[in-house]
Amino acid sequence: SNSTELEGRKIGEVINILSIVFCSISLSSVLFLVWPRKEGNSEVFQSKNRILVGPNLNSIIKSLVAVNVLAVIGLLVRSAVWLDHAFPDTKKKCMDANHYFCLVSNMWILFFFTCNHFWHLVYAIEAYMVSNNKELNTGLKVFVGWFIPIFLTASAAVVVYYQGFNLCFSLTTPKSYIVYILFLCPVVIVMLANPIIFYQAGKSAKRALIWHYGRYTSSERKLVDAIHTKFYLILVIYFLCWIPNLVNAGLLLRSKSAASSFIPDDKSILAFFILMAVSNPLQAVLAALVFWGLPNTNQLRLNIFSQSEVGYGSSSGSSIINRSGLSAHSGLSTGSESEPLISYRQKTMF
Repeated sequence: SNSTELEGRKIGEVINILSIVFCSISLSSVLFLVWPRKEGNSEVFQSKNRILVGPNLNSIIKSLVAVNVLAVIGLLVRSAVWLDHAFPDTKKKCMDANHYFCLVSNMWILFFFTCNHFWHLVYAIEAYMVSNNKELNTGLKVFVGWFIPIFLTASAAVVVYYQGFNLCFSLTTPKSYIVYILFLCPVVIVMLANPIIFYQAGKSAKRALIWHYGRYTSSERKLVDAIHTKFYLILVIYFLCWIPNLVNAGLLLRSKSAASSFIPDDKSILAFFILMAVSNPLQAVLAALVFWGLPNTNQLRLNIFSQSEVGYGSSSGSSIINRSGLSAHSGLSTGSESEPLISYRQKTMF
């Protein structure tokens, strides 16, 4: 009926407005976190304020931040366009600008969020490898982080559009099952695998500390606690951002309206659509915060991201760990996870 359609449009507007607001907050916050800044001749924003860093992990963190930002940009643009009611007409047999935009924006968002899931998995594996003084093959990281998402996104595009590119909103129930499985399987994999991998990585880091220093005192315990805290934060943020999608997918697939309407009538489904409009954009800023850390200022500092100040020699490759006047060369352990014991790299950090 007309009243139902009007109500659906209003709810759609609310969802799009929420998405625009939280996408804007997320993107501006990420820009603040990662923007290089200097104070005099000294870097204010450096990796030394983070734990679990090193050349290999740094590259993964940058990929994570990048794919999240690109996905949120796609969400922002799509929400702004759809707020203007520029929806594709599924009754048209020929393609127009709205159809092209629907196709490109949906595939853009799907691809980069899928990359986000797999880069979370790669980060966990790399953290485990680093804690065991090993490293993951670069080709394997590229394959898992980029090529598997390309395959899954292309598969979803074929499933949805093989009968015609004008069917952007027309998802039958069988297609819905396939698309949701392709998109949400990586989410389930990360939720199941990463806690196990992080647990094993924490145990390996503890063994490495004991082996390196020959003891396990309060200093080493603080470092292990910091590692565990970061792992917990990564998992909590990931679960908070993506559990709404899992629940909503289950509700949609059970709902008869999933096949016929973009905005279903079920109030619980609508509630999760609204929740997703908030949680999905926040993935970018929360991931940047927990992986990248806060700028290194006296006003902005989280102890969970740093237990000490670390300086790196740019030419000699040695690390100098300053904590209460103690140096790494003294043989005493410190609370910094950026020393070679954990990162296994004596290179200048970036």
